[in-house]
Amino acid sequence: MRIVAEHNVGETRAAVVDGDRAVELHLERWSEKDRRAVRGEVYRARVISIDKGLNGAFCDIGRGPDAFLPFGKAGRPDGLHQGAAIGVQIAREEFQDKGPTLTLFEIEEGEAPQIVVPAPPIAERLSMMFEAPVRTPQDAEFDLDGEFAAALEPVAPIPGGGRLIIEPVTALTAIDVDSAGRPSQAGGQKLALDLNKAAAREAARQIRLRGIGGVAAIDFLPLKKRADQNALDQAVRGAFKRDPAKIDIAPPSRFAIVELARQRLGRALHERCWESFGVETVETRALAALRALEREGRANRAARLELRCGAEIHAWLEADPIGWRKAMKARLADRFSLVLAPEIGARAFDVRPAP
Repeated sequence: MRIVAEHNVGETRAAVVDGDRAVELHLERWSEKDRRAVRGEVYRARVISIDKGLNGAFCDIGRGPDAFLPFGKAGRPDGLHQGAAIGVQIAREEFQDKGPTLTLFEIEEGEAPQIVVPAPPIAERLSMMFEAPVRTPQDAEFDLDGEFAAALEPVAPIPGGGRLIIEPVTALTAIDVDSAGRPSQAGGQKLALDLNKAAAREAARQIRLRGIGGVAAIDFLPLKKRADQNALDQAVRGAFKRDPAKIDIAPPSRFAIVELARQRLGRALHERCWESFGVETVETRALAALRALEREGRANRAARLELRCGAEIHAWLEADPIGWRKAMKARLADRFSLVLAPEIGARAFDVRPAP
């Protein structure tokens, strides 16, 4: 196991790599620094209200939306009341319109709300979590750009042939198993079982890789024999054994659809990078433009460069909400310029030598 991380202007991107394949992808963006609570951080929170119906309390942690502390079967802890200052840890990060979920954490008394133990940078955090060294993509000979691009594609190839079609919707993530001309020397049912087993392994990797949480439904190829259906059930359960998130798996339905619920620990990759299905946010595109500029600047250390951007990317970069200009000058010196190029498309960009 190793961690591959790259510290770009605007964000750090990291992958957890097992063998030669990525099993998790993570982002840490400058635009969210000190604005969002990160899993594992400890806060001294202020109890805003107690909700008996939800058996929990809403708390102000000093950043982002109100967080929720569930009481669980034990009920409200002694001494916990509206206005109280309590120690909490982030168990699940905020996503969509839901604030973070908390657990109680013993800390000393003090001012609230206030962060007490901030999370270390993402690469360091992953290194401690997996007890693995951190490498750059160059040292690890690992295509980090390619891994992130592939993890945002709706189609993922299955080793040995076939493919998964992954479509996140509001209520769940739908995953379809497609044979796509997978070669087989055996009959149709043997092909279906073999493909389903391979698809189960790849679906488990893709769900973890993309950070998908909540309900997922995997539509496998139908199996007629009860023994084959049982074999598929075992294959699915075995495929998810190494996932650190808690997962509940239902038996395959008569139509060979397997439903599962994966513990949501944070936002999925597409929730961070897209504004709608398959459409990247302006920030995502702008950060890609900065990576392209920095990459070209390192490759041509004496060249003056132009970062030509469409209107939407140019507006975001011109406003400079993250301080990218100063950071880029520290890396490339004063040999680049930002140029508006509306003719190439609102969210397009290119890097070329300055005239």
